[in-house]
Amino acid sequence: MDLRAPNAVRHLWILRHAKAAAEGPWGSRDRDRTLTARGRRDASALGARLAAGAPLLGTPGLVRHEVALCSAAVRTVQTAELVLAEFPDRVPFDSYRSLYQAGPDTVLTYLREVDEHVRSVLVVGHNPTMYHLTWDLLEPGSGDRDTLEARGFPTCALAVMSLRVDAWEDVADGTAALSGLFAPPY
Repeated sequence: MDLRAPNAVRHLWILRHAKAAAEGPWGSRDRDRTLTARGRRDASALGARLAAGAPLLGTPGLVRHEVALCSAAVRTVQTAELVLAEFPDRVPFDSYRSLYQAGPDTVLTYLREVDEHVRSVLVVGHNPTMYHLTWDLLEPGSGDRDTLEARGFPTCALAVMSLRVDAWEDVADGTAALSGLFAPPY
């Protein structure tokens, strides 16, 4: 029996991939670009900070991600692997080719398919999609949008959203508040 309340807050962790090489080896595709040394360092540092214990990122009430969704680009998979490697227990993660160059609506389609018992999801992707997804989910006219606009969304930036929905299928524009916006150095 699941004792979690159906209307408990859900958290969405939106992570832009860490710093990647400007281009891959000659003849390679953009999605084959790998992380730079700085990118690997930032992603590992974020993972270590997340795994350090409660409260997560110094923010009481955050629920650690239980599953991860990721673009299948090399740099996003590497970012997810480095962040998740720091956790003592395995976080299931799936990568999708369709999340590479996807817009916010495609990401929402995947989110809406997450099992209703999952309370917190990590999405690892690319800009401008991660920025626009964060912006769209925030309540229009909120100070959270001002914060996002002022700080931007650099590589390895993480937005943690508190969603006011009973199920993932209910995630829509304007249903979230910003619980935290973080960027390197971690």
